[in-house]
This record gives sequence, structure tokens and C-alpha cells, in this order.
Amino acid sequence: MSTLSTNLEPVLKPKKKKEFTYFTLLLFIVLGFGLQIIAGIGVAIYDEVTGSNMTGILLEGPYALLVDAAFFLGVSVLYRPVRRFLKPMWNFSVLKERKTYVYIVVGFLIVAAVQYLMLSFLNVESADQQQKDLNQGSFNQTLLSSWIFFISVAVITPIKEELLYRGVLCGFLTKRHHVLVGIFISALVFGLLHIGFPITATVMGLVFAIIYYRTKSIFPSMILHMLWNGLVSITVFF
Repeated sequence: MSTLSTNLEPVLKPKKKKEFTYFTLLLFIVLGFGLQIIAGIGVAIYDEVTGSNMTGILLEGPYALLVDAAFFLGVSVLYRPVRRFLKPMWNFSVLKERKTYVYIVVGFLIVAAVQYLMLSFLNVESADQQQKDLNQGSFNQTLLSSWIFFISVAVITPIKEELLYRGVLCGFLTKRHHVLVGIFISALVFGLLHIGFPITATVMGLVFAIIYYRTKSIFPSMILHMLWNGLVSITVFF
């Protein structure tokens, strides 16, 4: 009986889930950008054959943000290791706690103070460059296009960036190394990729990452990110 039990043990033992590794992280990033490049080539070929200008449309203003977010969000959902890794971060319960909104308000005030310091007091960052980085450009400001711009900047982009920088990057580095490594590296990457306002964006990344770590949920930092981008997108028009 003991021999039979020993022989069955490896068969009955549940399979261990694969760990989220650097290879998984790299593959996620490559898929996100690579699929966009492939799709862009396909659209360019379509334009060449039909004489249309789909490439120009998709690269203009908020449409570029929507396309980028669509691919990364799609990969986040369809790529199982990333989907499993992000699942515990979808914690709605923190939205019932008063301290969550204290974090959001304090975080908003910190970002606003740094933005004012960088733009108006020290003049080391430019509001005009910030608009360009938001892909506003020469986008025609009809009522419909204005709503598209607002939704892409204030809703879709914060969702994508919080999942990418806080959920995946910060979450991975925190579990793999240390919480300080996750917070600072993810904030630095976030800041450097916002070329027009890297200092403000780095501080924003720090604030978002700290709130994410303190609440163990992606939603509070996502809400704060939406509020801030919503305010910035409104000032673009006024």
C-alpha cells in the first residue's frame, strides 16, 4: 500500500504555477510594441494599395494614445501570466476605506505643487511641451474630437499606464527585489518616458507607486491619475 501511494504521489501532486520572470516581463513589452508595429505595417500597406490615409489618422492626436492602450490592454488580458499576475491587484474593497481618499487627495496636492514649482516658479518644464506629449498637436477641436481627446487622455491612458508601470513593472520589481526598488525604478522609467516634463512625471510616478503599495490595489492610483489627466486635458482647451 505504501509503495502504491509513493508511486501515485508525483501524479496527484498539483502542478506549480509558473513564476512571473524577467522573460515574461520582456515578452509582455515586446508583444505590446511588436503587435503595434505589425499592425502599423499592415495599415501602411493598406494605405498604399487603396490610396487612403489611415496611417496619418491613427498617428494623429488621441488616436495614437487609443491604439497604444488598446494593444497593451489586449496583451494584458490575453497573455495569461500577466493576467494572473495582475488579478490580485483588482481590489475594490479599498474604495470603501476613508484613508484611500485621503491618499488620493494628498497625492493630488503633491503633484499639483510639483507641477506649479516646475512650470511657474523654476520654469524648467514647459506646458507647451506637455500638450505635445499628450498628443494634442493640431488635432481638430470639434465637439466629438474634444470628447475623444478627453476620454483617451483622462480615462484610457491612465488605465493603461497604471497597469503597465504600477501593476506590472512596480509589482514585479517589488516581488522580485524590494519595495523601494519597485517604487523608484518604476517612477524613474515613468518620468523618463514623459520627455516634456520628466521631473513632474517622476514625482507623479513616486506618488502613484506609493499609493499603490499602501493600498495593495491598482484602483486608487488609477483614480488619481484620471483626475490629474482630466484636469490637464481640460486646461489644454481653455
